[in-house]
Amino acid sequence: MRLGYTSDHPLRSFEEIRSIAAELVESSGTYRVVLAVAQDAVTLRGLDHGRRLGLVEPILIGHPRKIKEELTSIGQDPKEWEIIEEKDPEEATKLAARFVIDGKADILMRGKLLARDFFAILLNPATGLRQHGELWTNIVTVKIDGIERLILLTDCALAVELDLPGRLRLIQNATEFALFLGVTEPKVSLLAAVETVTPGMPVSLEEAVIAKMSERGQFPKGVTVDGPLSLDLSLSPAAVAKKKMASAVAGKVDILVVDSIHVGNLLFKSMITLCRAESASVIVGAPVPIIITSRSETADNIVNSLAMAIMMVGTERRQLKAESDQ
Repeated sequence: MRLGYTSDHPLRSFEEIRSIAAELVESSGTYRVVLAVAQDAVTLRGLDHGRRLGLVEPILIGHPRKIKEELTSIGQDPKEWEIIEEKDPEEATKLAARFVIDGKADILMRGKLLARDFFAILLNPATGLRQHGELWTNIVTVKIDGIERLILLTDCALAVELDLPGRLRLIQNATEFALFLGVTEPKVSLLAAVETVTPGMPVSLEEAVIAKMSERGQFPKGVTVDGPLSLDLSLSPAAVAKKKMASAVAGKVDILVVDSIHVGNLLFKSMITLCRAESASVIVGAPVPIIITSRSETADNIVNSLAMAIMMVGTERRQLKAESDQ
């Protein structure tokens, strides 16, 4: 999708992202988010937080009795929520997808459904959401104590394992998303266990090839990619100084790229559970913003994802929908 908003300066906090989302709501109205298989208390709690902040108007699709039970369990009156009956999880997900395709909702969100099943349905051509040639990837934005900038992490939820061309497209998605957040010269770290090119570690060879491509100007102007790099060398200037590492990226990273979903998912969940990092998790490359959060997410982090998705929609898609309705 064409990202609907681009910041004119690097965004450094979720407070800024929420503020921009609130400004967009003020100018174009509350954004509608459709939750597929909505009988999930964790997600509903986050949606309620976003609703009370005036950011979103939720549409809940799923098993009505179970949805009402979950709403009641978090102190909500089910009568105050829009609930659409579809007890079958696959059909509920298809219906939610149809809502965003038809412009009845702006944002699609996963409820109580395994990620693999959710994406198997959405990526099926019969669903009608995925367009030819699109590569959908997951980007998690995190704010870590002690680091003044936002860090992007990809991929934590969707791309299981990519070949070299696939990783180049994943990097493209991430650098375009960084530009959307106002980072005009993103620095990308290709993560590995060590920073040396090691024949026994195939990932280090592939990452060295990508780094050489960057060195020779094969990425867009302003984008710098280096790897392999360890996590500490990516984020810690002190580690860079200690190891005397010569790199334009080390210690200054904006984007962390992992080689598999396993590493990405573990790193993301470590950040939010052990480091209590603030986060937002979205799918990019799709025609509409898709939110996929962890079961251990806080309500605040879910609101961060909602605010990020609102920025992704911006005002253009809503204006086009309004014009088509006239």
